[in-house]
Amino acid sequence: LATTGEETQMLDYLMYDADNHLYEGRDAFTRHLPADRSRDVYWITDERGRQHVVVGGKVWDFIPNPTFDPVAVAGALDRRKVEPLADHPEYQDRDARLATFDSQGIEASLMFPTMASGLEEVVGDDIEFHRTILWAYNRWLEEEWGFAYHDRIFATPMITLSDPTDAERMLDWAIGNGCRAIMLGSGPVLTAAGYRSPGDPMFDGFWGRCAEAGVLVCAHIAATGYNRYSGDLTGNYTWKPFKNQTLDSLINDGRAISDFFAAMTWHGALTRHPKLRLLSVENGSDWVPRLLDLFRRYGSRSGLPEDPVEAFHRCVAVTPHWDDPIAQLAEHIPVETIVAGSDFPHYDALATPTDFANALGGLGTGDVRKVMRENLRSLLVAT
Repeated sequence: LATTGEETQMLDYLMYDADNHLYEGRDAFTRHLPADRSRDVYWITDERGRQHVVVGGKVWDFIPNPTFDPVAVAGALDRRKVEPLADHPEYQDRDARLATFDSQGIEASLMFPTMASGLEEVVGDDIEFHRTILWAYNRWLEEEWGFAYHDRIFATPMITLSDPTDAERMLDWAIGNGCRAIMLGSGPVLTAAGYRSPGDPMFDGFWGRCAEAGVLVCAHIAATGYNRYSGDLTGNYTWKPFKNQTLDSLINDGRAISDFFAAMTWHGALTRHPKLRLLSVENGSDWVPRLLDLFRRYGSRSGLPEDPVEAFHRCVAVTPHWDDPIAQLAEHIPVETIVAGSDFPHYDALATPTDFANALGGLGTGDVRKVMRENLRSLLVAT
């Protein structure tokens, strides 16, 4: 059921979901790891019999249980409620996921990682290691899920801009394997020359290739290093999503994604590549009105070659949380740039992805369809 205002109706179309997740298999980071790095990523079992992944000589504790067994109940809103992973082959198998799509009323979805979202912090400042493990993960991802499986599952290879030449090589490899969307970190870029803005012209070759190929660039929430700002107040210098870091979340909420789009706009990447298409996923949307207000406040005296608000509206789409005031968001950005995303099958997700439509009160039937289907479809369907 979809609720628009006080009216309830059956959806007569299938959803395009901007935020589905897979649970990585045991060999996701090791199957294609070069032999000379085999000692840099491996599994161990502790004295309690629990299994962990060691990366770069330290236990990678981004996810407390990297086996995902037992796994949190989708949409339970309580990560203590768990069930056997064997009950849900769709979490790790693409054909089983397609069957789940059919039962959920989903035609297609972006498919994001879970554990891999914490890679950037665990590898630290080892740029070469970061690239190496991303190559290994992306090759596993292509084999296990595909980048456009039956034009329904659009798995997103993860790319770092730290080495622009290698980033372009990885992007071309992904495009050659049918990639329609990629996942990119939303923090400043650590390069051999230090941190750089993602809007720096040194990355223009990469952005130009994304625009030319029509690849959707997804800035999905992930470890970005922003706890280095809150850590002086909390002592939590790395982001651990399953630990109590409420003050860190309060301080950093919306900051990384807002900074990313501010830099991409202000430093001219959106203007130099007007056909570039970017999507914010699982970052909420309360940062959007404030950023656009700041663009208006400072844009008139900036000397920018175009209105930053217009550049944002042209190039950026947003996936709000289902409990955000979405009708109000539509007063700040075109409804054509608002995209539904369920976060399925995480514990804080919508157990039934199409229930996202229930959050679209205040939008007309046509606009609900745009958010639930047409907007993402237009970004993914090859032309």
